[in-house]
Amino acid sequence: ADARSVVVNVTAVAPSGRGFITVHPCASERPLVSALNYVAAVTASNEVIAQLDAGGAVCLYTSEATHLVVDATAVVT
Repeated sequence: ADARSVVVNVTAVAPSGRGFITVHPCASERPLVSALNYVAAVTASNEVIAQLDAGGAVCLYTSEATHLVVDATAVVT
């Protein structure tokens, strides 16, 4: 209930092209920073510490079509 951030591992699986993923609090505007950069057809992953919004949510944006795998590994209070 008092979590402020979450540690997540974000994986792009079989991306359709070169792109990026941004992880951010859902209630805020998407920042101009990437959490993961990827290239076509290559699986890539990165661990990210993401701030949660007031409702405890985090959103992901991907610039190209890809399958996303997101594993929450820790909650930061």
